[in-house]
Amino acid sequence: MPEEEIQEQAGEQKKKKGIMGLLGPILIPLVVSLGVSLGVIMFLGNNTTVSQAQQQAQQTAPVEIKAVVIRPGTYQTFMLKGAKEVAVIDSLSFKVGSEQCRAAVAEKNDEIMDALMLIFLSKERTELNTPAGIELIKKQIKNAVNEITGFVGEKEKYGVIDVYLYIKAISSVQ
Repeated sequence: MPEEEIQEQAGEQKKKKGIMGLLGPILIPLVVSLGVSLGVIMFLGNNTTVSQAQQQAQQTAPVEIKAVVIRPGTYQTFMLKGAKEVAVIDSLSFKVGSEQCRAAVAEKNDEIMDALMLIFLSKERTELNTPAGIELIKKQIKNAVNEITGFVGEKEKYGVIDVYLYIKAISSVQ
């Protein structure tokens, strides 16, 4: 009887080994390929998310386009405060953040020139003779043009980004 029990136990172990022997070669590659597949999917999923984020950042980043209000060499004059002096402007251009802003600057040129006249009428010669004074007038021009063209608030980054102003001379008028 003990021999029969030993043989039965050996037969059961063979059955277990036989099932595991058959399933082992199938299960191991299946588990490995599943793990590799999940790893690839996770890697590609992260790259796709990054590339989509980069594309969105590129789409929302403003472009830089030049818009010209006063062409170089045209010498536009603006009366200064007190009406006894004029500023002779050789050129005025903007770096804008969108094609729509450039088109709006061209379309609303008359309104922009009017705003420029009012800005210069509030200035004295001494205010235009210093770097701080020139930076202030550039900031005022930028804000005025953005307001005229409608690029204020969140849309400001698509409006005027920078102002390029060349004052040729400040002269007395008599």
